[in-house]
Amino acid sequence: MPEQPKEPRRRHVWVDRSGGYIYPGLVLAWRHDPAGWQAQVAVVRNGAVLVEWVAAATLHPVTDDRWDRSGPSS
Repeated sequence: MPEQPKEPRRRHVWVDRSGGYIYPGLVLAWRHDPAGWQAQVAVVRNGAVLVEWVAAATLHPVTDDRWDRSGPSS
């Protein structure tokens, strides 16, 4: 397992959700369990900030933060 950084690394991401929805998010923390890596992500939905653990496979790094709401490029 990789060494844990001294300072938590924050990263802007796109979060794939069921139903084809994609939300912008901010990774707050990482953990590893038997199912694999998960990220604790803060997302804004319907005017509320939600913090949840999601599978790392559902995340896409934001490479260009120009307020493009179309989501990650495929």
